[in-house]
Amino acid sequence: MKFPLLCWSITLEKGVEITFKVSDEDRREITEALANLVGNELLKEMEIDWRIFDVKLGEERFFKVCFTGSRLSRLHPLAEKKVREKFDEFSHTDKRKLLKLYREEEKNGHFKRQHPREVEEEYDLWQDDFWTYF
Repeated sequence: MKFPLLCWSITLEKGVEITFKVSDEDRREITEALANLVGNELLKEMEIDWRIFDVKLGEERFFKVCFTGSRLSRLHPLAEKKVREKFDEFSHTDKRKLLKLYREEEKNGHFKRQHPREVEEEYDLWQDDFWTYF
């Protein structure tokens, strides 16, 4: 059983932002699993950090995962591509397999976990304040 995921990403000067909406009752756990699995996988290869945001914008709710690091910028397109591909790979994993893998990896003592922070955004066509949360 795959979980529906609507996803898009943006390359910014400070990193890669992946914004997505999960239409599944376990959306918060799925989001944590996706972000933390990708982050930990890439932590082995490059210095990377990430944050997870549960965003409310008007009546809409969606998630943003922001990956940042010295090698994640417009000057390092291959590193950015690797983040997007790894996220896409995990997002196409069966829900049960994804959550099982996440629980197994959590038991590893070196597994870094981030939890979603709830933020409320307002429609602002002039400025993107997302990075002020980071």
